[in-house]
Amino acid sequence: MNKYIVTLLLALTCLLTACGYRDYIYRNVADVSGQAVSGGGTRMEDRSHADATDTAVSGGAVHSADNVTADMQRADYWIGKTVSPDKILMTPKEITEYNKQLTARLSPSTEYFDLLKYGETVDKSSLDNLIRREHDPAKTYYIGETGVTQEQWNAYREACNLENIDDSSQVEYGIICSRADVRVLPTADNITNDKGDAGHDVLQSTALAVNEPVLVVHRSLDENWLFVIANEHAGWVLQDKVGLCRDRELWLDAQKMKDFLVVTGDEVSVRSVMPDTLPGSFLFTMGTKLALAEKSEYDGVLGNRNILDNYIVKVPVREQSGQLGYQFAAVPLGKDVSRGFLDYTRGNVIRQAFKLLGNPYGWGGMNGGRDCSSMTRDIYLCFGFRLPRDASMQAKIPGKGRISLKNLSEKERNARLRSVQPGTILQMPGHVMIYLGCQDQQYYVISANGTFIPDHDTVPPDPDRKNYQTRLVTVNDLEVRSPSNGKTWKEQLTVIVGIP
Repeated sequence: MNKYIVTLLLALTCLLTACGYRDYIYRNVADVSGQAVSGGGTRMEDRSHADATDTAVSGGAVHSADNVTADMQRADYWIGKTVSPDKILMTPKEITEYNKQLTARLSPSTEYFDLLKYGETVDKSSLDNLIRREHDPAKTYYIGETGVTQEQWNAYREACNLENIDDSSQVEYGIICSRADVRVLPTADNITNDKGDAGHDVLQSTALAVNEPVLVVHRSLDENWLFVIANEHAGWVLQDKVGLCRDRELWLDAQKMKDFLVVTGDEVSVRSVMPDTLPGSFLFTMGTKLALAEKSEYDGVLGNRNILDNYIVKVPVREQSGQLGYQFAAVPLGKDVSRGFLDYTRGNVIRQAFKLLGNPYGWGGMNGGRDCSSMTRDIYLCFGFRLPRDASMQAKIPGKGRISLKNLSEKERNARLRSVQPGTILQMPGHVMIYLGCQDQQYYVISANGTFIPDHDTVPPDPDRKNYQTRLVTVNDLEVRSPSNGKTWKEQLTVIVGIP
């Protein structure tokens, strides 16, 4: 009789795994059979669940969102709820073809550009439209506690050097040499909607990683800023962040990496191995590609030094002339890097996401942080995807697993969520997140977010409430609410963005 009970419970496990009932079934099966049980392509192991009250409300050592236990703050917990977490979903060749489809679908756009389609010049009208960004005169903006005056706005506009745009501007070709903020205007001033809010700069568009290709199409009046077009955005970057290539061919060659490392950690710092060079170390963010140097390239430069247990990579630098150059750096084998792209599996997506858990939120990548869409972009860069930068554009990416959630009832939304696996991208207006799974009929995500109303807070929403502010990468359920409208995240979901 026990044998039949075990068989029946295993069948139920397959049906209910996606919504977090597996642990309950496992405990009952273990009680009956007295032995470990596995199924669904994954190993099921008994887990010690922390009490649901052990959250930020209870004052634990590590605070968490409501209904998030200590187990839920680990990648392995959610990977254990995933069917075939190590199954390769797409090969590198398939991802390359997907990127071509993505480019064809999303470009031309002011938020996604196909750089290879540009010729040697850009006409005045097109360039003026890209550069001209007018502030809303009905709003008041601040630098710290002080309002931005009209005279300051005029100075910013003058710095754009719009009057000196030629009828046909020559395109220059560049490679990003150190992480570069992309700005709406050529200034580092932190301009905000609210007094004293240093964490949300309205002029911050995005941040570009090392080795990103750009087209340089204009210079600021003082020539300290370059207006560049990158794959994901157009805007102003400081000139010392860009190494210029003497021609298009050199620029294209710089992007061809036969053998390369991908930074798979949150950040990885490496040291230069070239004598008498500055800086002595370099910092790279998740998703950055670094070309591996061949021994014949660096033997003579390094004086035949025998560097063991390290990769030797070529790091792009801006030389004094402004031209692109390279230094050699050593990447210890113990660093969080991958030779070539990571395998695109659900387990790897979740692992990458949890490497960022607790990190500061950075609007547009400011202050070295990530916002929601740059988090998903950086994670997917590790597999070779070239996702667009903004949340609104990520909602439009193609995929066979794409499921619309618009105009669905709560019951229908729950059913759609139960049908997808952990590691899938979810989108709602203004926010993207990575789905983790269901536990006790609650649906969980991990994302970089600025604010939300906790589950336990039943007071009518007030956008000025400071305790709504998170500005962190967090794990939370979809019952948290938006201060702007009081709706739960689950109510606002518009699309499940499944790739493939």
